[in-house]
Amino acid sequence: MQIVITSRKAATLDTWRRARADAPEVIIHLGARSPVPVDAMVVSGVHAFPRLGGHPRWDRAQIIENTHEDDWPKYLVVPPTRPMVLGEDRVARIHPDYRRISPAGYAASRALAEIIRWNASQDDTISAAEVNLPLLGFDNPADAASARAFHEALDELLATVP
Repeated sequence: MQIVITSRKAATLDTWRRARADAPEVIIHLGARSPVPVDAMVVSGVHAFPRLGGHPRWDRAQIIENTHEDDWPKYLVVPPTRPMVLGEDRVARIHPDYRRISPAGYAASRALAEIIRWNASQDDTISAAEVNLPLLGFDNPADAASARAFHEALDELLATVP
């Protein structure tokens, strides 16, 4: 599977590039969109749901068909949110078992696992996916921890793909 990581911020991409060794299945691209055709784009629900409907899930990522005739790929992959619990003060917080899990690592592992699951059960498979950092909320050049967590999850899952 080909992964294209995109951002308009060179500093963010430098952070993401330093977080991993170069690998042939990953392209890091400075620009608003992938320079190569992709079948899917990984984006947060805040960008996908208003366009295509749906609602957040915590248990697994969602693959939503892009029904608009636009320049976005055929599928949008929406990572799940980390599970929440309602505190005694009636404020929702990340479940204690998930507090130490990086949001970026959680997003990567669940989104890519869903693509693998999709490819095993669908005729129309996803062979290339864009990871759009601004549309995922990971476009901070100072956030090396998210870049490392994302790449660790990516490497782990790509090792399982034949």
